[in-house]
Amino acid sequence: MRKKKKVGAEKGTPFYIHIFLLVFLCLSLFPIALLALNSLKTNQEVLGNPMSLPAVPQWQNYADVWQQGGYSTAFMNSMIAMVVSIAVVVTACGCCAYAMTKLKPRGSRLVSNYFMFTMSVSVTLCLIPLFFIWMKLHLMNTLHGLILIYIGINIPLIVTIMRSFFLGIPDEILESARIDGCGEWSILWKIVVPVSKPIFLTSSLLVGLAVWNEFFYANSFIQTDSLRTVATRYLAFTGQYSSDWSKICTAGVITILPMVILYLIFQRQFIEGLTAGSVKG
Repeated sequence: MRKKKKVGAEKGTPFYIHIFLLVFLCLSLFPIALLALNSLKTNQEVLGNPMSLPAVPQWQNYADVWQQGGYSTAFMNSMIAMVVSIAVVVTACGCCAYAMTKLKPRGSRLVSNYFMFTMSVSVTLCLIPLFFIWMKLHLMNTLHGLILIYIGINIPLIVTIMRSFFLGIPDEILESARIDGCGEWSILWKIVVPVSKPIFLTSSLLVGLAVWNEFFYANSFIQTDSLRTVATRYLAFTGQYSSDWSKICTAGVITILPMVILYLIFQRQFIEGLTAGSVKG
């Protein structure tokens, strides 16, 4: 008799994969750890040996940077820009993606290709045209003018991500709702949105992260200190001939910490939202 082949248990991940991931993790965390370490030093210690441990942790750096950098106002400005951008982008992109995938009006494929194309264009190329347009519209040095830019920058990516997710929603469910008398708005808000919570959360995190960390336009279009966002406040500790590197590092920690905490809280939903729509397109 021929012996039956035994189906072995699934092999574990090879050891070298764990080693590679561990090395990659260390390389990724090293700059953040170095930033946090130097934020607790004096400027002389940072200039002398940025890789060393602080002789005495300078916790006062955080209070000084918060006060001198005007971070209370900057946090408020960034929060306003982030919340408004998320609300507008997620709402508009959700409606747009639903129309392109479920209503399929004439030209929807062209619009989808247009959004794909705009993602390949660097946002820095728009600086000079936007500068002159914003000057004519009196939107320079205003928070709402900056928010409009953030909305426009984030729409193509979010529409593309949401479109991929909505393609995975069975059309039969929507057809059943239409037969029962539901209009398109009711279908969108009562059926599509509840089953799409992961992608809405993922999109919100992506927009929030992009707005919070954006420096290029915030530094170019805002000149008043009371309107500056968190990402630009470290400039308060730089000068033409010298810079306070310990406070710059402290400002960096203050800037990235809220987004790190936010991602750690919602990382499962974030990954779920990205992977759920990755198999469609």
